[in-house]
Amino acid sequence: MPDRFVDAGRDRPDATVVGDGGVEDAGLDGTPFVVHYHTNWTVAYVHYKANGRWTVPPGEAMRPEGDGWFVFEGPAVKETVELVFNDGADTWDNNGDQNYHANLAEFWVKDGEVLSTKPGQVGGFCDDVLCGQGTCDAQAERCICDAGYRYDSGRQTCVEDLCASANCGSGVCDPETGSCTDSCEPDRVVGDFKFCTLVSDTSYAVTITYTGQGQIDLAASETKLNGRAIDLSRSFDGGQKTFRIMESGVQPSKYSYLLRLRRDSGEHIEPLFIPFWVGAGTRYADFGWKDAILYQVMTDRFRDGDPTNNIDNTKGSLPEVTDPRSQWQGGDFRGIIDKLDDGYFESLGINALWISSVVLGSHEAQPEVNPSDPKASSYHAYHPIVTGYTNLDDYGYSNPIETAFGTPEELHELVNKAHARGIRVLPDLVANHVQIEAEIYKRHPEWFHPYNACLGNWDAHRLDCWFTSTTPDFNFGVAEARKALVDHAVWLAQEFNFDGYRADALKHMTDDLVRDLKAGIKARVETTVNNHDLSEEATIFYMVGESLGGWARYHVRADMVQGQVDEGFYNMTTGSLLNFSNSLRNLAGFAVGNDTAYLSPQETFGGTGGYPGAVMGNFFGNHDQPRALTAANGDYRRLRMAQTFLMTSPGNIPMLYQGDEFGMLGGPSPDNRKMMVWSGLSADQEASRDQFRKLSQAREAHVALRRGQRANVHVEDWFWVYKVSYGDDEVYVAINRDNEKPFAPPAGMHDVLGHCSGDVVPSLTSCVFVK
Repeated sequence: MPDRFVDAGRDRPDATVVGDGGVEDAGLDGTPFVVHYHTNWTVAYVHYKANGRWTVPPGEAMRPEGDGWFVFEGPAVKETVELVFNDGADTWDNNGDQNYHANLAEFWVKDGEVLSTKPGQVGGFCDDVLCGQGTCDAQAERCICDAGYRYDSGRQTCVEDLCASANCGSGVCDPETGSCTDSCEPDRVVGDFKFCTLVSDTSYAVTITYTGQGQIDLAASETKLNGRAIDLSRSFDGGQKTFRIMESGVQPSKYSYLLRLRRDSGEHIEPLFIPFWVGAGTRYADFGWKDAILYQVMTDRFRDGDPTNNIDNTKGSLPEVTDPRSQWQGGDFRGIIDKLDDGYFESLGINALWISSVVLGSHEAQPEVNPSDPKASSYHAYHPIVTGYTNLDDYGYSNPIETAFGTPEELHELVNKAHARGIRVLPDLVANHVQIEAEIYKRHPEWFHPYNACLGNWDAHRLDCWFTSTTPDFNFGVAEARKALVDHAVWLAQEFNFDGYRADALKHMTDDLVRDLKAGIKARVETTVNNHDLSEEATIFYMVGESLGGWARYHVRADMVQGQVDEGFYNMTTGSLLNFSNSLRNLAGFAVGNDTAYLSPQETFGGTGGYPGAVMGNFFGNHDQPRALTAANGDYRRLRMAQTFLMTSPGNIPMLYQGDEFGMLGGPSPDNRKMMVWSGLSADQEASRDQFRKLSQAREAHVALRRGQRANVHVEDWFWVYKVSYGDDEVYVAINRDNEKPFAPPAGMHDVLGHCSGDVVPSLTSCVFVK
């Protein structure tokens, strides 16, 4: 036996053993084991003793998993496994002459410890970083550095801040060299302003010049940074009517200045909104919308973080709502913030959230689309009453935000905390209609169509029907109505620093309204964007519409919206992977073309939809469809295959409905909107969520899965293999609805999901092969 390790007996008192029971009586009872090992070696071998025998040195080669991890899947053993590791040459890790011991079916070895869970998962960021001159913040997943040091997100440690002692005036300090860059010359024109921005990884400078008539009355004006009032008097040169703002040592996040200024004559100046991202990487300044993984949160059904704001379902007309599933259930902004704080979204790889509409809605019982159906509350937030609200006209409302969800301050907190974690926030925008209590309807009934029920008229009267008898439909042929809606949407985006909208019921709004909305966003929200026609810049305001019944393509245009929820993707995924009403051959024929289907214009419904900047929203479940797991007849294996297809489809955004990461059952509404489950998950649910995490990690690590091209490799009715490639990056995906099928991936590839080994794809399983 080599002297690089010790043949430690099982009765050794200082042996490192984890698992149930003691060293003598614990065992796997014939169960295969899986060991993961973390090292900085380029290759790793495991030399182990099982069933009384050692392997031949150097042992078995371990497969790389990425991020310094290697994995080996061992044989069935009936005793504690004893292990040492090596690089295949002269470097060995024998745990300080004690060797490693474990009797778990799967375990992780890192820094001399044998662990039952992988370090660095939820809340475990600090297990994998050394901050040096600073302390690790597990919730923020970053180092909080000491004075004179800054956080290097790429290296995940604190490094010397060369800008700490630099005085760059109104310029920007380069953190890599400590040198100063001169301040920029304002060259962007927005209304009565010219401005420019300079941004580095840890600092920024903004110069703003007012070019309009008269002087600015700063004392009577409103200036904000990320929703918080700030004093810019020291940054303002009244003689030159110029603001010079410079900040250094800032953390990665989105920063947005909002200036609502007034002239000395008392007149309001059109607000100026300046958004930009600080920080490297695809979560921050290098983000484009094809990099997004979007998670749908139905706010009232997600998490009750603050019971004090809950709606009393016994008040007013709410007792008429007799089905508890249609009553308010208490989910709120604080509940979302709680899950931001504990790292849940980041653990899933999520970098964009679609949340329910945030504006105040009705708190009364409402009729459904079919008036014979039982009444429901407005928990879904699709019955707005404050539409039209802006900083200049509050329509008599002291608070425009849904009180059942929380306060404006909590909404700011939610958005700011999401941005600090590299997560975009898109609320539902309900623009097609209002609830009949709305002040805008009372003031301007002429801005709305006469009552005409949508039921049975979805296409014939798509532009003038009312969803219910209490939801007046805007007549956007009236220019004043369009302006009021656009001003409201722009105010909301600026005030809360949102990153996009999910545009509800887009099919039911006129082309003029959609174009006016897009023009308003481009001119007043996307003020730092260079090319508005593509979706590749970090401050692009992404709008994804909902146009069902074959209308998805119609509004996908440079002057309308970047994308729609892709109903075709949903239908094909459901048929081929969930309810098995269709074959994989049909899905393969659909998928390759659909990845790029909306990048070129085509005639549809009398219009032309599709353009090079299109980014669609792929999905297999949302709040309007029966739960995916129900469609799959409760089979989690089918759900996991659908997850794989969703997350390995390139060119568009995967959209995941809350709970579909692990699987929840539910029929049509309201059964598909049950409260999110946070504990007591089954083994199948845990396995499904674990797979989704691995898929998210693969999508983030492999640009091919975000921006590549798909090509079919092997297609059968019940077995499908495809390749996604982008330059040198290639990923192979196998989906098997059949019995066990053979497939040998290219040399050097392994399955990141851990399902495939020995060139075999198990039945009802998917595998994702990467190098």
